[in-house]
Amino acid sequence: MTAVNRFADILPVFDSDQRVQIVYTCPQASAVDNGVEEHLCAMGTLLIPWEQAVLTEFDLALSVHNSGNLHDIHAPLAILSHGIGYTKKINRKPETGNRKPETGNRKPETGNRKPETGNRSVYGLSREWLVRDGSVVPRAVVLSHDEQYARLAGAVPEALDAAVVAGDPCFDRMAVSEPRRRDYRRALGADDDTWVVVVTSTWGPDSLLGRNPSLIAQLLAELPGDQHVVAAVLHPNTWYAHGPAQIRLWLGDSLRAGLRLIPPAHGWQQAVLAADVVIGDFGAVTGYAACAGRATLLASFPEHQIAEGSAMDELGRTAARLDPAAAFLPQFGTALAQAAEGGLAKVRELATSLPGSSAAALRKSFYDLMALPEPERPALVPPYSASTLLPEQLPVTSWWVAAEWHDDDAVELTRWPADVDPRDDQPPNTVDRHLVVQQAHPRRDLHGNAAIVLLDHLHEAEQVFAGRPSCGFTVTSAEVVHRDRGVVLRDLSDVDEAVACASAIYRWISCGRGWDELPDTATLRLGNRQLTVSLSGRSLAHAEARPPHRHDGPPA
Repeated sequence: MTAVNRFADILPVFDSDQRVQIVYTCPQASAVDNGVEEHLCAMGTLLIPWEQAVLTEFDLALSVHNSGNLHDIHAPLAILSHGIGYTKKINRKPETGNRKPETGNRKPETGNRKPETGNRSVYGLSREWLVRDGSVVPRAVVLSHDEQYARLAGAVPEALDAAVVAGDPCFDRMAVSEPRRRDYRRALGADDDTWVVVVTSTWGPDSLLGRNPSLIAQLLAELPGDQHVVAAVLHPNTWYAHGPAQIRLWLGDSLRAGLRLIPPAHGWQQAVLAADVVIGDFGAVTGYAACAGRATLLASFPEHQIAEGSAMDELGRTAARLDPAAAFLPQFGTALAQAAEGGLAKVRELATSLPGSSAAALRKSFYDLMALPEPERPALVPPYSASTLLPEQLPVTSWWVAAEWHDDDAVELTRWPADVDPRDDQPPNTVDRHLVVQQAHPRRDLHGNAAIVLLDHLHEAEQVFAGRPSCGFTVTSAEVVHRDRGVVLRDLSDVDEAVACASAIYRWISCGRGWDELPDTATLRLGNRQLTVSLSGRSLAHAEARPPHRHDGPPA
């Protein structure tokens, strides 16, 4: 599936050329090839078996996965990287068959880990990948940057005649997509005043999830939900080594806490462009985030696996490291300051030697190999569509709420999702809070501790009060009911307003103040929303009022 993603950036160079027919085949040499054929068929591609492909003559073969049997294809072969250049070292020979993915849990390593010694080749740019029976197999070895040319010269000098520096098509598409950032943010459910935090993990035991599988849940637990959106981009091999159903099951609490889970086939570029902060590892997505100027924090980065002098090597040397034991918001501030000062600019410089020109260079190389004149029109560099950013998400139906009254007529409410467990020394554990839960929520332990319960129908209130001694209020989309006083507010505009009012009154009463002391009207601040409401039994008509735009640092 990684290859499928990469081809989506490459194949637009053949747009509208009716002389060219595209055929797909799967060499079945990947460690994880689940889902590929199904996805290609859903795309409407022409897919043929590998056994047929090796018996057929083609004018050009393109591969972004260096497998051990590409020499069997009868066509001029061009190989390309499927990430941000050729950046990772290997210590094994190329595989020619299926390899089972690693399973099970691996505990994070402690202490200093010594790098492995000895010569380790770079995946895709070494003799075992490029040479077969003494001859260089590919006719074109496509490189994104000149630094890779120097590396190829040292490893396989006889392949230099095939080397083509053609930039990075994903880099260029992300660059032309930047003006659509607001559309991508809306697709994630974020407005201009919401912070978007993207967590990205490659695959394997040294990945972000391999080292810290609880990080996504910790972020969701600590970041106020009305001011932050958290999205996750997982490597396709993570999805298909374990199965999409398993991924959703593992992330069940995070999904119920509001996580936007980006599907494996498309959407990650848009999510990165929508982000204010990206937390990643040594995977290509993290590198592209740095190239796009996003504030970048590294949660896992095994330096000994990275090719020296590459864009990812530069990222590892310069990007700030995430401390998973410390508060997250101050660390976001550090990363934002580094991005604002251009601290990761050299990562961008090492990602491509031809910024903005990759499509033209690729098309020229491909058409030269086919001995076919290029189309007269320029090669396309299409921006990524916001309509293909379709995150998986669930509604949040349980919240920890902190309500703080100011000047007896204004209250600020902060909400954190209750399905994920906060750390003891971080909010919401460190503030006075109460629990709000929807009646249909699947966790019964949360129901038993809820101070406020959301109902679909008002008639359910009596039963809820009878069965849950800790519940003081029930809320529907239009009414707030108190255990002893009955309906205290009605004609509210929506459930968020109803819950905010209930939380404000709950806090007022729990501080020992009387009902008769409640102000007739109050201003409620819920995330970026500001509401003027009546607390004397009927809601006021109101308009949302936004505070001044505050995008120069993470919310306090």
